[in-house]
Amino acid sequence: MKPNTDTQIVKKEPLEWLVMYSNSGDVGILDDLEIKKKESPETGIHDYFVPLDVTRIIVDDKSIERKRLIAGNYIFLQATKEDILKLRQEPPFDATLRFLHPASSPTGCIYIPDEEVQMMRQTVDRLDGEADYFVPSSKVLMISDVVCVLEGKFAGTKGILESVKGHEGGRVIVPLGDVLAVRTPKIPVDDIQILAFATVTDSQSGSYTSRAYKKIRVLTADSEPLLAEKEKEGALSEASEKEARRLMMRYSQLQLTGKIRTMHAEAICNILTALGETESEQFLKFRNMLP
Repeated sequence: MKPNTDTQIVKKEPLEWLVMYSNSGDVGILDDLEIKKKESPETGIHDYFVPLDVTRIIVDDKSIERKRLIAGNYIFLQATKEDILKLRQEPPFDATLRFLHPASSPTGCIYIPDEEVQMMRQTVDRLDGEADYFVPSSKVLMISDVVCVLEGKFAGTKGILESVKGHEGGRVIVPLGDVLAVRTPKIPVDDIQILAFATVTDSQSGSYTSRAYKKIRVLTADSEPLLAEKEKEGALSEASEKEARRLMMRYSQLQLTGKIRTMHAEAICNILTALGETESEQFLKFRNMLP
C-alpha cells in the first residue's frame, strides 16, 4: 500500500505577550532573560522585550552608557502562562518578576498581541534619539484617528494620530494596549493615511458624535471645486491633480456605514470624475454605493 505523502502544514499563530514588571528595576534581568531565550524551547521563553531609557555620560573623558528600565519597569514576555509560572520559581526571577494585573481584574493578567509588540519594537528601532515612552490614558487613545504611515523612515507604522493643525507634521502614537505607548517624531501629513476615524463623546449630552461625519463633510467640500474645475477647464491643473490623488490616498479605503457611507461615496465619485477615471473599477465600486 502506497504511503500517504501528503502532509498538511499547520501554521501556528504567534504567542501573545504577557505583561510583567520587575519590582527591583535592575537591568541585570536582561542578561538572565537572554540566557532563558537561548535555552528555548526548553525554558518556553520564546522572546522578551524590555523598554529601556539609555543615557550616556562622560566620566574621565570616557563615554559611559547607562541603562534603566523605564517608569513602571515593564517587561514583555512571549511565553505561555505555565512557562512563566515555572520561570518565577527560579532565581533571580522569583524575587523580581511580577504579574501586572489590570485594575479591573486583580486576579487576571494582561496579554498583548504579537503584532502590537512587533510594531512597537520596530518603531523604537527607527528612532534616532531617545524613545518618548509614556503610559497612555483612555483620553489619549480616544481623541485621535487610527492611521498608517505610507512613506519615509516609519513607513508601515500603524498607530494613533495626535491632533495636528493644518498641514504640520503629525506625530503617531504606537500603543501597547493601555499599558505603554511611544511617540514618533513629526511625520508629513501627506505621508499619513487614515485607516479609521475615532469616536468622541459629547460631554454635554452624553451622546456619541462621529468625527468621521465632520471629516467627510470636509472631504465633500474639497471634492466639489475639483469637479467644478474639471467641468470648466476640461482637465485639472497639476496642483489640483496632486490634491485629488492625495485625497484618494487618504480617504478611499475607509469602511463606513449609513448616511455617511453615501456621502463618502459621492465625494469619492466627484474626485474620480475630476480625474477622468469614470471607467475605472474604483469609480464603479463607489457609484454602486449611491442610491
